[in-house]
Amino acid sequence: MNDGGLAVVRMKPLGAGGGGGERSSASGAPSGVTFSAPKAEVTVDGRLFSYPSHVIAPEMDQQALYDAFMPVNMQAFVDGVNVNVIAYGQTGSGKTHTVFGPPGILARAAAGELGDGVDQDYGLFPRGVLGAVDTVGKLRQEGIAAVLTASAVELSIMGNEDMLARSETAVRRAANDGAGTSQWSSAALGVALDKASDPPRLCGMTELPLDSPADVRLLCGALATRNTAGTLMNNTSSRSHCFAFLTLRVLKDEAGVARVRTSRFQFVDLAGSERLKDAHGASVSWKEGGEALNGMLTNYSLTMLSACVRGLVEAKRKRAKFSFRAFLSDLVDLLQESMTGDAATACFVCLSQAPTNLVHSKFALDFGEVFAQLSAPRPRATKPVPLALLAKQTNATLGEARRALQGSKSGGRLGSRLSRDGG
Repeated sequence: MNDGGLAVVRMKPLGAGGGGGERSSASGAPSGVTFSAPKAEVTVDGRLFSYPSHVIAPEMDQQALYDAFMPVNMQAFVDGVNVNVIAYGQTGSGKTHTVFGPPGILARAAAGELGDGVDQDYGLFPRGVLGAVDTVGKLRQEGIAAVLTASAVELSIMGNEDMLARSETAVRRAANDGAGTSQWSSAALGVALDKASDPPRLCGMTELPLDSPADVRLLCGALATRNTAGTLMNNTSSRSHCFAFLTLRVLKDEAGVARVRTSRFQFVDLAGSERLKDAHGASVSWKEGGEALNGMLTNYSLTMLSACVRGLVEAKRKRAKFSFRAFLSDLVDLLQESMTGDAATACFVCLSQAPTNLVHSKFALDFGEVFAQLSAPRPRATKPVPLALLAKQTNATLGEARRALQGSKSGGRLGSRLSRDGG
């Protein structure tokens, strides 16, 4: 089964959690959802979906899920390939459980309650982090210079926020090597997308070196601060798209030239789609703001992603050119490599069996069916960059930052803000 998983459906146990839409399972009404793991088929309200490469039954535990799909992706990451693992589905369908684990587990991990090993309830990301830390340790034992860092960002139309920068300890930890320098607060300045880079990447977020169990606990603590809220559909609904990044840099000597190869692993827990009247009540309007507005903006970003995927599939069918520029969404840009096949990708469509969720379940499977028609992944390792060139680029960036800080003395809104945050 270890094929990476481009078109995987994971079934949530009927009634699991007991809140939100899962309450409808207690009525005794027929679920309306049937599935066959051996045949890789799902039927929702009489409609058959036979596109999945795999259908994961509720009985498969977290370790088995990891063993089935992650080793090939973890190895690709170590070999210099960019990797995306994506969880898609309606609110309350098990996305966060798949990527991170059950509610509260990251806070417990941060507090040291679960030890330094793999807990049985850990999702794909905590298991992947521990595996990557172990692998980098082995590379170093072999005399290979390697650095593993982690970042975490909440992504939304209202703005992107560095989750590690919420912790002053994390900011100080990342700045330990910069004696005599000051660090801007990315929590205050925001995290912006650099579309000029290939692939597009986020700038302004903290990169936390992962060298010890204490670093992993710190990372878990940052992720535990994710914005969640109770709705009528989900008692612990995630209110943002969460990107957890691992970045691996490996130094190698090629023909006498020191070069650095960088690979990126994105674990993406998408916010769940929701109908406003189902999630917040028929009397609530998005105009009132709050979580109803948040839900509407989340739906918009997911619609942009779906439209982009459909447009790309149609362009491929017609052998026509396609541009991502029309889709003004950081979410689309960050997942661009998965849509073009340039990144190793695992996409998990998470599905609720609850009777009241049938419409949402069909929408999720519709997305998965189109996503599965994208170009088959043909990822290639990233090109190593000469260390001297990286040093030159870094010095140029530092020079630009110093000039920006010096310019702040003249007053300007941005300048005064940088001065306040930078010291």
